[in-house]
Amino acid sequence: MQVALITDLGAITEECARVAESIGISLTVLPPDSGGWQSASLILLGEDVREAPATDRADTILVVLDDDEPSSTWARAAHLGVDQLAVLPAAAEWLSGRMIAAVEPPTAPGTTVGVVAGCGGAGASVLACALARRAGADHSTVLVDADPLGGGLDLVLGAEQAPGPRWTDLSASRGQLRPSTLAEALPRHDGLALLSWGRDDTVDLDPDVFDDFLAAAGQAFDLVIVDLPRHAPPQWTRRCHHVLLVSPARVRSAVASSQVAKRLSQAHPDVRLVVRETGAGGLAADLLADSIGLSLAGSIRDDRGLSAAVDRGEGIPGGAHLGRLVDRLLGEWVE
Repeated sequence: MQVALITDLGAITEECARVAESIGISLTVLPPDSGGWQSASLILLGEDVREAPATDRADTILVVLDDDEPSSTWARAAHLGVDQLAVLPAAAEWLSGRMIAAVEPPTAPGTTVGVVAGCGGAGASVLACALARRAGADHSTVLVDADPLGGGLDLVLGAEQAPGPRWTDLSASRGQLRPSTLAEALPRHDGLALLSWGRDDTVDLDPDVFDDFLAAAGQAFDLVIVDLPRHAPPQWTRRCHHVLLVSPARVRSAVASSQVAKRLSQAHPDVRLVVRETGAGGLAADLLADSIGLSLAGSIRDDRGLSAAVDRGEGIPGGAHLGRLVDRLLGEWVE
């Protein structure tokens, strides 16, 4: 037993059961003045409970319905010695989070890395996929496609047929996300977990859904690689531990990337530049980093076979130059 509800009130039982069912948690219902709650890590009390269980092992929450008299409700909680109150159905999402924390106690979150393109076609998606694919060999990793206009990272990997939920499915769900359930449900490609877009998905992503996903992913995985759009809200950037901006080594690209860099740097203290070398006539990577005002994380080279490989559904080829940069960056982020 991990979550116990002590009550004889059917309406409260139904509401609490609905919350528990939405996140795949079993709820044990016990009558007042009975035992059986001793092994619970979270105890919910109905309004009909006269005396709260004496425990220092589990958190205790008083659950009421449609609170019309908050002062009397808090007085009831004080009488029971309870300092947490859930008014259902309004507090259903908050209560689901407390249930998840009781069943899967939070640990130190995994490392989240945001990868942003300084301009269209910069190569951010390729770098994000390369980082995730390499990390997935040694660490539990999820690749997150947060750019609805990017064409789909599943296509870059050749994983568009992998079964599992897409963003639309998560947006339609209610309540918070349980880390273990999320890890089991996400599409997999060669062992790498992936969240991308369905071909018929809308282009709007609720910021709350994104935040809930990242919170759960940080608990479920060692490394979270996010392909962020250039127009991402600042709070999305702040959710990342590290941010990489990718820019081709061309003047026009550098001008566009400098604008994106200013926006990112306002929201995050650790934004670094990855330069995509474009051959003869391209700008030097260190000079480009200086002009944009970011520290240089490294460079990648154009791969002539990349587009053809992606079109054939073969995924991204693993060039040695790209591989060295990926290995060095991963060595900084994960043990």
